[in-house]
Amino acid sequence: MAALAGLLVAISCRRILLTVLAAGVVGVSIAVQISWYYIGQPPITGTYQNIRVLSSNLRYGQADPAFIVNLTKENADVVTVSELTPEAIQRLKQSGIDATFPYSHLIPAPGAGGAGIWSRYPLDILASTRDEEEGVSIPAARLLVPGLRFDPVLASVHVYSPVAGRSNTIDGWRTGMVSAKTQLDSFAVIARRGAVIIGGDYNSTPDMRQFRDLLTNGYRDAVEQSGSGFAPTFPSNRIFPPLITIDHVLTRNAAAESVRTIEVPGSDHRALLATIRIPIDPTA
Repeated sequence: MAALAGLLVAISCRRILLTVLAAGVVGVSIAVQISWYYIGQPPITGTYQNIRVLSSNLRYGQADPAFIVNLTKENADVVTVSELTPEAIQRLKQSGIDATFPYSHLIPAPGAGGAGIWSRYPLDILASTRDEEEGVSIPAARLLVPGLRFDPVLASVHVYSPVAGRSNTIDGWRTGMVSAKTQLDSFAVIARRGAVIIGGDYNSTPDMRQFRDLLTNGYRDAVEQSGSGFAPTFPSNRIFPPLITIDHVLTRNAAAESVRTIEVPGSDHRALLATIRIPIDPTA
């Protein structure tokens, strides 16, 4: 948007050289965005298992529980949530989430600090992180899916916002991103040849170096991987549509087939619904 504004200013001032330069900047910006959002990679071929993931920020636990339960009942195999409060857990249980997703790993907290996982498949709980000083919450578990040679690792991530509260700072956000990177590398070691799926609110856009640092060691962003198109998620509770993409599903040793965003009543983030292909036997 800034590049386009610069081009319009240059045109209105009739500065030929500046107009040419500004047009070049706009062209490069568009090329970068198109390559990220619209040019996906070839999907996994051979035998694979689809895992449908819903990732949602609950906005201090205020998201509509009945909407989430009804949405996931037909469209998801696992659910990752952030800003999970004890009260939100009770409302989701009352709305029937346990009937569809009998397995869970939850670390609730007041405000924005909680996170959790619900699953149709049994979970083997891994050590989890919730550290306000580190600026990140990450519950994680092995996903015990019948027929897969290697158990996938599933995690929910919430890197605390750098601007949302008194305790949140830019330095704290940077610390949270470093901690998230450490955890992602740890999950890669735990999973070995198995898949890793990590959904959550990273409070980071693809333009930020700290987020791109996460896309190493085999990790990919599901939107970029599938070429699903521009997928802004925040803010979703304004009169204008969402502007930035700060919620992501990351994969490793797997391939995102599709990703779409869904407006969730009561939340200020759109949820992500992703279909992830996991190889039955990656060594075959």
